[in-house]
Amino acid sequence: MKKLTFALMTAGAAVLTGCLVTSVYPFHTEKDLAFEPGLVGDWTNVKEAGDHWKFEKEGSNAYRLTYSSGDKTNVVQAHLFKLRGESFLDLFTPEGNDQIQPPPIPSHFLLRVFQLQPAVRMASLDYDWLKETLAANPKALRHHVIKLGDKPDDERIVLTADTAELQMFVINHLKTKEAWKDDFELKRD
Repeated sequence: MKKLTFALMTAGAAVLTGCLVTSVYPFHTEKDLAFEPGLVGDWTNVKEAGDHWKFEKEGSNAYRLTYSSGDKTNVVQAHLFKLRGESFLDLFTPEGNDQIQPPPIPSHFLLRVFQLQPAVRMASLDYDWLKETLAANPKALRHHVIKLGDKPDDERIVLTADTAELQMFVINHLKTKEAWKDDFELKRD
């Protein structure tokens, strides 16, 4: 779970630093959106040379993100947005998969963007920190725990809070280092 990997799954989920914090609702509203032309282009993960990220402009305030690692390639929609002057990316796959029954529910994934130039430095919301935070205070943020197996750790947290609640939670934890501890860097190809 500690290795930094990223694989966008059929339902639009991604895996960064092991378990992934996903949300049913977006982390942004239309008024929060920003577009940074400097993000457009090809990038490589500094620590994982086989991880390639390609950001392309899609519409006026979105990116098409193509991520490839080894023989796997995934495409998602990315929205750069700002909360209290801090930058974030909300990753989402708008297309469903009718081949899987029941069809998976599309989810949103949050990356905090610490730096955009000359390299991109980001971190996902730390799953283990969130799990501990919600175990100590289940009412801190609306969520659902999905059992995936028989072991106590065979579960997954899915955030069910609406966008306003998600944003308040993120804002309240901007200075919580444990929430954003596993950052990674992309360099331009």
